[in-house]
Amino acid sequence: MKRNASPYPYRKGKVRPPSERRVRKTASRPLSSFNVMLCYATMFTTPPSAAASFRYVATAAFKFFIFQYMEKLHLLHIPVKHVDHALDSRIPFRPDSLHIYMDFINYWIRCMAMLERRFGIYNGSKLCAEYLRYLTLVYDEAYKLYRECMTTTCRPPCDKKRIAALRKADPHYMCVPSLHIAIICLTFSFYRMLFVRERFTKDEKERWGRELYIRAVQIAESVLYLKQHSVNCIPAALYMLTRIVPELFTPTDATAFIHQMFSTSGDISAEEKKAVTEYMDFMYERFLLEGCLEDDWRAPVLRWLGSYQPSMPQEQAEAPAAP
Repeated sequence: MKRNASPYPYRKGKVRPPSERRVRKTASRPLSSFNVMLCYATMFTTPPSAAASFRYVATAAFKFFIFQYMEKLHLLHIPVKHVDHALDSRIPFRPDSLHIYMDFINYWIRCMAMLERRFGIYNGSKLCAEYLRYLTLVYDEAYKLYRECMTTTCRPPCDKKRIAALRKADPHYMCVPSLHIAIICLTFSFYRMLFVRERFTKDEKERWGRELYIRAVQIAESVLYLKQHSVNCIPAALYMLTRIVPELFTPTDATAFIHQMFSTSGDISAEEKKAVTEYMDFMYERFLLEGCLEDDWRAPVLRWLGSYQPSMPQEQAEAPAAP
């Protein structure tokens, strides 16, 4: 996807400011109250967002879902490498965090529903399309690494039906970089920019910005609680985002996000939190420094993957076998 040289490379046309009536009707609502079904019904049928919506779905379908199943069915033969780290064992396995983990899709769709309510469906869909172009970029860039080296983690046995259903549906070959992390950080940073550019009220910017950030941290924690990712997957995703959308997400944002994780968790000691976040911070800075002279953001991550020796858990774990 080509970027233009403007400060807003994926914006296509400006939107009219919303009426005061629309602002009043939406301003007091939390983002969690917006119905995602509105967007499911309009994103493919409203002209400004239709093309971006279809392109995003096609990209996600092939470059994430179908691509993994092609590997699982041995139609592809890409190396699959474990990226487990000893620090992963310091984070408890919490199946009860599944609902947070699964919320990451509605997390960004609720924001689009808010835009369509606040600006009107047609006007709001222009802003939705801008976000979807960024989202497609994230999938495109992550795929460039996945096609070189797939990655996985060990997951402990669990008899919970919903966990079993998740694992059955997910081949679990695309851990580095974590798309969960890249998408949630893209989302809060995109809307931080949008709230300023489109002149949202001070209360909207503060309240919705805080809500987005807190939920992003919760989702990031859930990927580690569920053992869907390792502590290695998060800094790789943050590094990728820093390189591909520097106008939205900066190294300062990445470092702040890492150190916000587990800050309110009662099931991880202060010592363990410090060890986990300091390691992720170190890995992020390593990727950033090694990649600063590289044209291709993937180079330092691929070098690291080539030499990394995973720390496998001692107990029996459920992990997809490499083809």
